[in-house]
Amino acid sequence: MSHLPIKWAERKDRVFITVEAMTASDVHVTFQEKTVSISGNGVTAKGSEPHTLKGELHLLKEIVPEDSTFKVLGVSIQICAMKKDQGYWNRLVEEPTKLTKSWLSADWNLWKDEDDEAEEDAAASNFGGYGDMGGMDMASMMGGMGGMGGMGGMDMESMMASMGKGAGGDSDDEEMADSEGEEQADDECEKSEEPAADISDLNA
Repeated sequence: MSHLPIKWAERKDRVFITVEAMTASDVHVTFQEKTVSISGNGVTAKGSEPHTLKGELHLLKEIVPEDSTFKVLGVSIQICAMKKDQGYWNRLVEEPTKLTKSWLSADWNLWKDEDDEAEEDAAASNFGGYGDMGGMDMASMMGGMGGMGGMGGMDMESMMASMGKGAGGDSDDEEMADSEGEEQADDECEKSEEPAADISDLNA
């Protein structure tokens, strides 16, 4: 029995099945719990002319038929079958590898190991946390910057007036000091103008 040339890959929740058939037409894919049936017309490695496509895959484990889909591209038929239970199969079909290696192979363009997928999930989760800046409220942050711009709500006019008043106070103190100095100097001048003691007093 001939088989369609197929490549496959998997994730923990689905399997990707690619039928290598170009210019496929009248394609029908039927999903059952452990079977995927494919029919139609197209060109495969068997020849350069369109011919009938017919194949049936007996899957290793169960899928969810109603959630599984397919699409026809210019160079292939792509099937996405959703797994009933999450987990890695490591094989697509029930038949042993030695009986399928002539028509079934890994699709390295889609393949990811279980460890790779876990790392991707973790990276996506971490990036999401970084992307929203750890839940920081940008509006609140900008509001805080606005408060800083206003110097904590300080009234600039009052501050300037206070500074002016302080400067004026220093000026008044200086004027008072100058006045006191002038009065003291006047007193000293008045004392120097008093008449000298009489010479007779000195002889007494």
